[in-house]
Amino acid sequence: MIGIDLVFIPEFRKRLEVGTETMRERAFRASETNGRSIEHLAGLWAAKEAVMKAASTAPERWTDIVITHDASGRPHAQIGNQEFAISISHHGDYAVAAAYRIER
Repeated sequence: MIGIDLVFIPEFRKRLEVGTETMRERAFRASETNGRSIEHLAGLWAAKEAVMKAASTAPERWTDIVITHDASGRPHAQIGNQEFAISISHHGDYAVAAAYRIER
């Protein structure tokens, strides 16, 4: 299964700043946000949305989607025992991500 998502970064920036429990706390692990730019976080959000669309079973929380990078910097995602290859790209005011669930 494949998922894709597009994020408009200016709108995403506003969403990060709204609410009592911020989107940053609900959506990201501390290890994903430390020292990261808004553009980077928008790419991670697009990746989490894409993973959600490609998942056979949706996670209970956004933080259950774990995004890591291998030694070469290539991103990967995992929800429990589901694994995903992901690709993230940025251009101007947009971030886009695609996720492919790896069948084992």
